[in-house]
Amino acid sequence: QASLPLGVDISTVAYQPEEVQKSIDDFVGNLLESVAIVFVVLLVFMGFKSATIVGASLLLTILLTLVYMNIASIDLHRVSLGTFILALGMLVDNAIVITDMMIAKLNKGIERTRAAIDSVKETAVPLLGATVIAIMGASPVLFSKTDSAEFASSVFYIVASSLLLSWIVAMTFTVLMAWMFIKPKANNEETKPSRYKQLVFWTVDNPRKALAALVPLILVTAVAIPYVAVNFIPQSDRSIVFLDYWLPNGAKIEQTSADMRKVEEWLVAQPEVESISSYVGTSAPRFSVTVEPEPLDPAYGQILINTKDYESISHLVTRGDDWLKEAFPDAEPRFRALKLATKDKFAVEVRFSGPDETVLHQLAAEAKTIFASNPDAKYIRDDWRQESKVLKPILNQDKMRQAGINRADVAFALKRASDGMPLGQMNLNDELIPIQLRGTSQNMASLETLPVRSLLGFNSVPLGQVVDGFELVTEESMIWRRDRVKTITVQAGVSRDSTPANVRNAIKDQVEAIQLPAGYSMEWGGEYYDEDKAVTDIMKQQPKAMLIMVIILVAMFNGFKQPIIILATLPLAASGAVFALLGFDKPFGFMALIGAITLTGMIIKNGIVLMDQIELERTNGKSLSDAIKEATVNRTMAISMGALTTALGMIPLLSDLLFDQMAATIIGGLAAATILSLFVMPALYRLVYKEKAPSTQTNAELEEASS
Repeated sequence: QASLPLGVDISTVAYQPEEVQKSIDDFVGNLLESVAIVFVVLLVFMGFKSATIVGASLLLTILLTLVYMNIASIDLHRVSLGTFILALGMLVDNAIVITDMMIAKLNKGIERTRAAIDSVKETAVPLLGATVIAIMGASPVLFSKTDSAEFASSVFYIVASSLLLSWIVAMTFTVLMAWMFIKPKANNEETKPSRYKQLVFWTVDNPRKALAALVPLILVTAVAIPYVAVNFIPQSDRSIVFLDYWLPNGAKIEQTSADMRKVEEWLVAQPEVESISSYVGTSAPRFSVTVEPEPLDPAYGQILINTKDYESISHLVTRGDDWLKEAFPDAEPRFRALKLATKDKFAVEVRFSGPDETVLHQLAAEAKTIFASNPDAKYIRDDWRQESKVLKPILNQDKMRQAGINRADVAFALKRASDGMPLGQMNLNDELIPIQLRGTSQNMASLETLPVRSLLGFNSVPLGQVVDGFELVTEESMIWRRDRVKTITVQAGVSRDSTPANVRNAIKDQVEAIQLPAGYSMEWGGEYYDEDKAVTDIMKQQPKAMLIMVIILVAMFNGFKQPIIILATLPLAASGAVFALLGFDKPFGFMALIGAITLTGMIIKNGIVLMDQIELERTNGKSLSDAIKEATVNRTMAISMGALTTALGMIPLLSDLLFDQMAATIIGGLAAATILSLFVMPALYRLVYKEKAPSTQTNAELEEASS
């Protein structure tokens, strides 16, 4: 400040480090809340000692994951911290299973050291397989190569590292803590079966009736799906909004500057505005990757507006739209919010490509009429904008030859009189300043007297002597191309009460019904293009992840029946996710999709824990029905506790604009899938497998073999 001239002040327009720190502080608070919620749940359902053991294992896992993140150069940011909260409930799964297994063995009277060794032997491989499968659930984000997937790539790295570390901690630290502190219950008498046990027993004895009870739920879910709103990526919650301002093509920068001063005066007078920063002919400096700058244009200006709070933006935009329409009827102003992850300039776009500019303008005009019919579409325009008026001299070749000049001489004279000719550059403080030669005494009214000098001669002639007059024509100011094909894009913003998906769906049929001549094509752009590209690419990666999951399942169970039973429970999550999104009033978007994909690994992991216990009970000689019943009851605590801690740990994220979709999807999907799978998997297992010979025969064979 001291080195600046008098009257020049420095002020902050946008300070990204402050916003980053604020975001991290908020997420650290959410993370601590989630840890507290998880510990309280463990304390209520497992008791003080067990909860302390599992909680200590969780804290150790988090610490080791932070060490790994430092080694792998994974920064703490909004996505990585949100993923920590996402993985929090899963990180206790392995520790819960080990602790629960240790308690069960001690209650059966097994010696402490033997109980610890057997707990690790019986669960190490199944839990490792389940952990790897849970990791693969997030792998499509890693395989995808889109910008949106790159934005969320830390989801995979943190899920993978933290879950693997949680398995290592469970197999070492957790079992050691359980060996030291867990004691068998003094009273282990059989009690009357609870209602839950009775329901499990009924399900195993009546599997067809149990599965038939799911039909109404499936039908209701199918009916509810269309009512879920869709929004690819939400807007940022920062108190910043942009005002883009376009005058008709060809407008002088002086006119743009004068209009911008009027807009600035109006904005400063508004109670919602904290500060503004204005730019003429260009955009604001790019302070965020989601800010897409506009090309240099003398008819363009931009104002970056800092409001007093995020809620003030909607009030300012509503009044601003009305005032700008009245004050500048020939301009194209629009307010634009900051996005969290995408950089599309307009929310809804449709592109027409083809060879002829006139036809493209006609197609764009039809589309703009359709856009205007939707009350939620605003700021409707196309990216070619208006044609510019051009004054063209009608050259007389005979007169030009007699005067000894050519077309290049005329072009040079006109360029010198209008825009100016570049002569060179001047280096000023490491900045290259262009030097232009431009005539100052000539204007459009006296073009006939403009001197035209031959580059090869010394004499000049007035322009009027070599032309037959002038004609005023229009021509394209800018022609955009995609893949080298001329492409005009019709663009529109969306009112704050609607979403781009809603507007596009409302006009989709009408736009796609536009008759395209031969050689012309149409495609959707805007947010839909980003969404379609990101979702399509991630869904292409999903088969890779599913193939790896299936291979692991088949290898673990040495067959296909158990994997099929486990995979059959995946659709159960859909009902919970749909009703959670509706109940929490959250849209389905990119982060919800990532949550749904990650959810597959969680559900399969729970299925492995139950299926492995059933196989273990059958190996110990129990009948099919008894093995299913015993395994389901014994593994209910471990499965339900893992799901409960994961779901409740996501609650703090419901208030976050980026992760709220994912949180609602996982909370509802995991809750529904966990509850239903504890009945569906036993019922399916009972149907798929047939009762073998009584266990006494097996015991006799074992006794004979041992003798």
